[in-house]
Amino acid sequence: MNDARIEAFLARLYVDDLARARFLRDPGGEAAAAGIGAADRARLGLIDRAGLELAALSFGRKRAGKLHGRRTGARRLLSRIARR
Repeated sequence: MNDARIEAFLARLYVDDLARARFLRDPGGEAAAAGIGAADRARLGLIDRAGLELAALSFGRKRAGKLHGRRTGARRLLSRIARR
């Protein structure tokens, strides 16, 4: 088992809609393409699909909030500079 490889694979599933869709269509094939061994591919095939989608949605909302915060911060900074 290569924990780092599996963690990277799962992280990609959480953030990449296309990778997640491919995985949900063919879990074993996508995991094999990522270099994950047979035993771990079998375990990944048992993943809670609804939970995967829910987690991906949650992470997406968190990322969107962080990006919005950065833009807001940048706008404030530009506003301060413009006032000088």
